Amino acid sequence: MTRRISDFLPDRARVAALLAGLACMVAPSAHPAPSVPYAHEHVVETGDSPAVVAEKAAKVLPRANQVEWMRLERTFFLHFGVNTFNEVEWGTGREDPAIFNPAALDARQWLSAVKQLDGKMLVLVAKHHDGFSMWPTRYTAHSSAASPWRGGKGDLVREVSQAAREAGVKFAVYLSPADLYQLKTNPKNPAGYYGNGSPKLASTIPTDPASFKTDPGKGRAPTPGFKSYRYEVDDYNRYFLNQLYELLTEYGPIAEVWFDGANPDPSVSQTYDYNAWYDLIRHLQPGAVIMGKGPDVRWVGSESGYGRTTEWSVVPLPKTPERFDWPDWQGGDIGSRAQLKPGSHLWWYPAETNVTILGNGQWFWARSKRPRPVPQLVDIFYSSIGRNGNLILNLSPDNRGLVPDDQVQTLAQVAEIVRDTFRTNLAAGARLSADHAAPGHGAGAAADGRLGTWWEAAAGRTDGSLTLSLPQPQTFDVVSLQEAVDKRGQRIERFALEAWDGQRWVALPRIRSDETTTVGQRRLIRLSQLVTTDKVRVRIEQARFAPTLAEVALYRQSLDLMPPSIADRDAEGRVAISHPAGGRFVYTTDGSAPTAQSPVYAAPLALPSSGIIKTARLQPDGRLGVIGVRNFVGLSPRGWKVVDVDSEETAGGNNAAALAIDGDSSTYWHTRWGADLKLPHHITVDMGQVHRIAGFVYLPRQDGVLNGTVENYRLETSEDGQAWSVAVDKGTFANVRNNPDLQEVRFAPVKARFFRFTALDEVWRNGWTSAAELSVIPAQ
Repeated sequence: MTRRISDFLPDRARVAALLAGLACMVAPSAHPAPSVPYAHEHVVETGDSPAVVAEKAAKVLPRANQVEWMRLERTFFLHFGVNTFNEVEWGTGREDPAIFNPAALDARQWLSAVKQLDGKMLVLVAKHHDGFSMWPTRYTAHSSAASPWRGGKGDLVREVSQAAREAGVKFAVYLSPADLYQLKTNPKNPAGYYGNGSPKLASTIPTDPASFKTDPGKGRAPTPGFKSYRYEVDDYNRYFLNQLYELLTEYGPIAEVWFDGANPDPSVSQTYDYNAWYDLIRHLQPGAVIMGKGPDVRWVGSESGYGRTTEWSVVPLPKTPERFDWPDWQGGDIGSRAQLKPGSHLWWYPAETNVTILGNGQWFWARSKRPRPVPQLVDIFYSSIGRNGNLILNLSPDNRGLVPDDQVQTLAQVAEIVRDTFRTNLAAGARLSADHAAPGHGAGAAADGRLGTWWEAAAGRTDGSLTLSLPQPQTFDVVSLQEAVDKRGQRIERFALEAWDGQRWVALPRIRSDETTTVGQRRLIRLSQLVTTDKVRVRIEQARFAPTLAEVALYRQSLDLMPPSIADRDAEGRVAISHPAGGRFVYTTDGSAPTAQSPVYAAPLALPSSGIIKTARLQPDGRLGVIGVRNFVGLSPRGWKVVDVDSEETAGGNNAAALAIDGDSSTYWHTRWGADLKLPHHITVDMGQVHRIAGFVYLPRQDGVLNGTVENYRLETSEDGQAWSVAVDKGTFANVRNNPDLQEVRFAPVKARFFRFTALDEVWRNGWTSAAELSVIPAQ
């Protein structure tokens, strides 16, 4: 089955397209008609040759709303609600609305922060899993209208949507499918709709609130300019559709509707009528993309901020898009040729890469949470936007209703580095040549500053070389490539980058993490050192069909603006500081801001306990550069040893238990891969002396693989290794599957020399356990 572009056009346009097609059939042509048309969907048929399968994948095109979305690249999330005031990540649905009362909320300040990084869209959390609605919805009393904020007249969705329009930023909404307030087992709301087993009834959307349960077919007056719609749904889906209707008709254009699959209480079953939701969205906001649990944009698969090093926007669905249920895609290979099997429906499904500005994957503000280091956020920029995905960076306003200074300052530093790096395209003015090209798509189109023109390989070729001859030698360390995805799809599978050294072509020295595989909307390749040359060559080594390049650009990283990098604390409790440009650094270890008179770094710093290191590079004129910050939580493992572990992999790989306390986040303890596949698993650590502790930290493995990542745990302590006390009987690392970052757990202070960490459950339920690092938090 093939869906042609004309299938998606209105009738008049479809007729015109048909006539144009007939004209092409009778007009003389130097080239035969392509065997595979451009379409929004292709199906791999039994008997298709590898070349036909590749051509079908190469000729799947994005829909118009996807093209507009992909061009945004830099977008933002914003989490703010009752969780902010309780300082938790996930609420319970039992919160008193009276706690929601920000005294200084300023949506324009939020948008000012977004604009620092030239953000193009803001997704507001209109309702999180706790069920508290951030606008005065007609369909529940559990909303901003029940809070004292703005005297009960507050409407956060309106304030943020207006501020976004004023700032020229597209507005979007997240509406959590899960709803703990509406949970049928919630004693605060015993008449809740979620999971109440109600029958499907013919329902008019928008529904008359007074007749919601008794006569759902009775509608209320639709929003001016919009219509009413009919669906057969149960109570919760009717509730959800009505909330969607309010959000999509009363707050102006909506660019994206964001869904996820999170469910804090899976013990209660509730079926979501996604098809009804999608239908309503398409009617009310036809230009919006549906993200996550929907057909337009997929979650990249983790909340780390890092896209796959090989990221395909065309993916194989096992059934038609209308029947597909859009699960999370977390595998490493989701779109290579090996995945394009007979029966697959090839569909354009680009990736959105979400990440928090707060460290350890924290979405909501709390006074103990701090932003990620600037170098990490800059690396995330390259590893999301630069890997064929859109970045969505979350900001977390505090309980005043303002984005805190530390987040604003961190974002400003990242923005300055990015802005300075990409301010000047060093390839501007280059003369381009190619070893071959399709008629009308010569090499010069790849450097004219327009994505609507492109170089394309000659017919029958799946390779090609473009050479940039620069007006004068340029020094650079970033290469940007973009395919003509809106007109020609995604095709490049492997490429090489080379520079002319005066005698021969030599490979550009890229950093290890930036692979030269897929390109798509954008590929950013960073070099491991500065290169100066007057000729650069891009060699396409393999493509699914005739490759294209819409833009090739060269840039120089703004390394001088980068703060120093603060390394992991090693097993001896030492912390190293470095900078890619070298130089002298001043530092503090007490959390205060360094000055020109602060100690100068000469050797790794001793940090035996929790602490905050701040450091800055001394500039040649005596001024300080951007300050780097890293917060270390927990004791150094110096002198610690593992005294008991029930399983460790030492035969098939080096995953011994001692790696959980070696101070190296790149190594990890793992239970035996092919044995001991039954939980619980435990590890016991002797710290060598008694400490007064008030918590512990668990760092999941950091290699991008979730195997063995602990979700439910127990933590016990002992002074002598014989008598044990339970500090945490059964705890849960909330959302660790999506956010495998450092987990901090606090408890009442105890004295302990030994601690025992027991894994009760892990994310895949396969019996493994792993840990990159374990430590304890000293009591204040």
